[in-house]
Amino acid sequence: MQQIISKGFNYNNKHKVFFSKSELQIILQTYSKQVSSGVCRDYSIDHSKQKAIFSFFRSTFDKPIFQIEKKNNVKSKLLFDFSITYKQKTIETNVSLSKILKRLDKKFEFFQRNKQG
Repeated sequence: MQQIISKGFNYNNKHKVFFSKSELQIILQTYSKQVSSGVCRDYSIDHSKQKAIFSFFRSTFDKPIFQIEKKNNVKSKLLFDFSITYKQKTIETNVSLSKILKRLDKKFEFFQRNKQG
């Protein structure tokens, strides 16, 4: 029998990267559009000291279709870099989340066309 040890929740997360509430609202709007069109069925959110990741899944057991990564900006401590990742390759990086999501919508259109025929 294996013993499970819980380390508890650490409230000192000053250095970890998270999505803000407004960023999550915008990303979840994009996700809900993809769910209604039948492209996505699941998502996950991960975070670490270096980055936060929102992953879009076609089904629960697949690898992610696309991922949105939020990383600390090298030049400025106040800014973050957002990027789209497809099959562990970065497609585009930008400081603006809205520009990244516009590009992601175009990528999802490709999946919608291929699903229909």
